[in-house]
Amino acid sequence: MLRRHELRILGEMERQLAGDDPALADRMTSTRIPFRAWLTRRRAFALAVAALSLLCLALGEGAAFFTTALLAAALLLTRDWTFRSP
Repeated sequence: MLRRHELRILGEMERQLAGDDPALADRMTSTRIPFRAWLTRRRAFALAVAALSLLCLALGEGAAFFTTALLAAALLLTRDWTFRSP
């Protein structure tokens, strides 16, 4: 448990930060992980593979096997790719 003096100093620091940079203060107090940070390109690709696999399962065995195999191979091949922003 912090002492009153320490709590007062922390409160002053929070107010000063909120006044200097409100956007940073909002990000620091937010406990929710931003969706863009969670959804990487690899995860988006994996979700697409899973959705298409379920669709192919509903459409038929032959098409499902072929499409799922191609998408799984593509996912494995892109495992070591690194994406850099321009």
